[in-house]
Amino acid sequence: MVRAFSTHWIKYIAPTCAFLIVINASASILVAAGMSASSSPLLSNTLLFLGMILTYLSLHWFFHKLLSEAMEDIVITTKRIIWIKEALFTVDEMRQIPLSNIQGVEARKRGILQTVLGYGTLWLDTGGTITADANAMIDQVPHPNRVAGEINKLLRLK
Repeated sequence: MVRAFSTHWIKYIAPTCAFLIVINASASILVAAGMSASSSPLLSNTLLFLGMILTYLSLHWFFHKLLSEAMEDIVITTKRIIWIKEALFTVDEMRQIPLSNIQGVEARKRGILQTVLGYGTLWLDTGGTITADANAMIDQVPHPNRVAGEINKLLRLK
């Protein structure tokens, strides 16, 4: 094994923002339930139930999403590149590309965010793939130029 790493931490930003929006909405519903308790008990109980269900579902979704995102790994060996993606109960994928099939590697950083935070995309040219082929691309790779350099070094050694 030459190198093993997980994808960049930027993958946690979108689920965290979505969770914060939904949990604030459920907190607002719970506050509205408390404020309407004396004037309308039926409305208050309904809002309380909806707020609790929304809180429960959003917490479970968020932790499932975090645990699922943490299980995306890339392993580079002297013989192949392995990309493993798992999500709890829903996804179990593994792609292997032998180094003998790889013609070249291209590292891409697009935009200010990727440049500043140091992540990008690796495109593995297997001799018949186009640059938009999703099977030949690995997204959210930390320090893609360094990883591409390591792969190119291995390709020269074969």
